[in-house]
Amino acid sequence: MTDDQEPLEDLAQIEVPGATVEHLEEEASASLWKENRQVLLLGAGVAAFMVIANFTPLRAWITNVRLWKDYIDEFGFAADAGFGAVCMMAVMLGVPRLPLCGVAGVLFGFVEGVCISWIGSTLGSYGAFLLARWGGRRVAKEKLERWPWVSALLRKPTLLRVFWVRQLMVPGIVLNVMLGLTAVRHRIFLAGTALGYLPLNIAFTLVGSGMGKESLKHSITQIIAAIAVVNVVAWIMLRIVRKHRANGAR
Repeated sequence: MTDDQEPLEDLAQIEVPGATVEHLEEEASASLWKENRQVLLLGAGVAAFMVIANFTPLRAWITNVRLWKDYIDEFGFAADAGFGAVCMMAVMLGVPRLPLCGVAGVLFGFVEGVCISWIGSTLGSYGAFLLARWGGRRVAKEKLERWPWVSALLRKPTLLRVFWVRQLMVPGIVLNVMLGLTAVRHRIFLAGTALGYLPLNIAFTLVGSGMGKESLKHSITQIIAAIAVVNVVAWIMLRIVRKHRANGAR
């Protein structure tokens, strides 16, 4: 194996100018709230659409979605495996996973959609991780130029840190490549990614599933639940940031 093919033992080997602890915390916090705002806007847009659809001729769209879901159900596990495989390949190639979660919610419902999108996106990220680990340092350096503060967070990629960065508004393919070029263990990557993906996968699948409900009340309830999930995660992560800053100040 050549030097370009060896995983980086530590991202600290690559200089990251100006990556102070305070700067990292500010960037992470800003990223969390940006994500929260986007989900709020998405939820509001879907809620508005569902209200309009239930009181206009667009209601036929809801009926059509139900018919498509019934049609997909006839294929059973084959439909689940097929969509999961598509999700896995898409995420591995760098397609954002959250829209896929929404589609899974529309087509398969909440519980089934969460399971399919969660497993598919985790395996897709693992595939990208493996490709990056077999790749080269040039890829890592290109990513570091755009996301220096993320690379600083990943200098010691523990389970908690892998979980943490999965909550941020950073393209998944960037994180997969960076993590693939560290010495993080496979089980830490898989566990941290799976746990880190779960909150937003739940939120976006809830929104998608809400679009296929015949009951407006049920749709709005799911959208509110999705917004609540994102806010709870943002609150928890903000608490961690503040605690970390307070400990650093002592």
